[in-house]
Amino acid sequence: MQKWTLGLIGATVVTALVAWPVFGSGSAERSRPVPAAVLPDYLYRDKTIAFFEQRVARDPTDQISARMLAQQYMQRFREAGDIGDIQRSLKQAHRSIDLQAGDNPSAYESLASAETALHRFRTALADERIAHDVRSDDINAVGQIASLDMELGHYQTAGRIIGRAAEHHPGDPSLLAILARYEEETGNLQAARTYLERGSEIMDSVLDNSAQGRAWFHFREGELAFSAGDNAAAERAERDALAIFPHDAQAFNALARFCWASKDWPCALAAATNGAAIIPLPETLGYEADAQRALGNAAGGARTDALIVAIERIGNAYHTSDRLLAVSYSEHGIRLDDALRIARREIRVRGNEIYAQDTLAWAAAMDGHWNEALRATHLALRYNTEDARLQYHAGAIALHFGDRAEAKRRFERALALNAAFHPVYADDARKQLRTL
Repeated sequence: MQKWTLGLIGATVVTALVAWPVFGSGSAERSRPVPAAVLPDYLYRDKTIAFFEQRVARDPTDQISARMLAQQYMQRFREAGDIGDIQRSLKQAHRSIDLQAGDNPSAYESLASAETALHRFRTALADERIAHDVRSDDINAVGQIASLDMELGHYQTAGRIIGRAAEHHPGDPSLLAILARYEEETGNLQAARTYLERGSEIMDSVLDNSAQGRAWFHFREGELAFSAGDNAAAERAERDALAIFPHDAQAFNALARFCWASKDWPCALAAATNGAAIIPLPETLGYEADAQRALGNAAGGARTDALIVAIERIGNAYHTSDRLLAVSYSEHGIRLDDALRIARREIRVRGNEIYAQDTLAWAAAMDGHWNEALRATHLALRYNTEDARLQYHAGAIALHFGDRAEAKRRFERALALNAAFHPVYADDARKQLRTL
């Protein structure tokens, strides 16, 4: 298998940054309701945090202020990506629980939110269950329990939980977002887009919803549109997200990916550079490096590559970038032993989660561990997820084992989903199909 030197596949549907919205588009032709004006609450985050810090300092026994401070720290993390804010949030959530362990579900939810951002999924799940036990009608806890089950690859459990919750609360945008993720990963992309579009409309209708929270829904709509092959709608959705929240690193990263996939290198470079300036994710830096090289700046691409390696060494102490690093190395054909080691470590964290298994499959294949790759890709596609990247990986692995029929089926499916899903792999799928 040739080890290409272009590109980074987007490694997660929902990373810790994506998977925890505070609180896609299945019918793009339908006119959407006029959204409410955007409240730029992110401009006042530091002042809001300072206010609650003063309250906690003035009265260390105030568990409510401690819990609200924990929530504000996590919101600033979502907006700016400072992992120190996660630690600060953990401290204040623990303070609130220490002051009032019983009848304090919101503090446990704040604790779980921070733990999720650090990829401590099992601990977060236990804390969400405590919150739910304390208040059984807490729909947010129910939704996040389902979301965490998906992070751990427990799709059947998650489906039962989120299906019941959404049936009883059909207008809750956070439940619609989690239901959309469930449908997306278990092979029903059209339903996912419909649910997410509805959730986005509801979020946009409320004036005091956070700008970041509203933008998140548009960001996810863009991801799902791209998976469905509607690249123009995908780009529009990310630009809509950035119009709502101009510092949205996730939206910049997604926009960079979509432009990168279609070989629009100036667009990819601009979006990746802007996104990496906010949060230097390995994925975003990978798009930046590829665009730099494509535009003739080989030295700049080499410097950006070195930064990706530096993130592993000094910026990934909590292993929150593990998947992104494994994908980066596998995609670029470098540090392949490291990529496989990191991908295996991610499996220990996430178990049979679809994208963790796909990351392992491709890392193993690129490092020559083909039997491991075959086992992992079977797990990654057990629901026949409608993602061209997963389908292509499965096709390439099948081709290595001489299963021409399976390879042909997977390559055809990848291109049917999105004919421009990758600047190299899409062309390779077409090339391989001409010989199969």
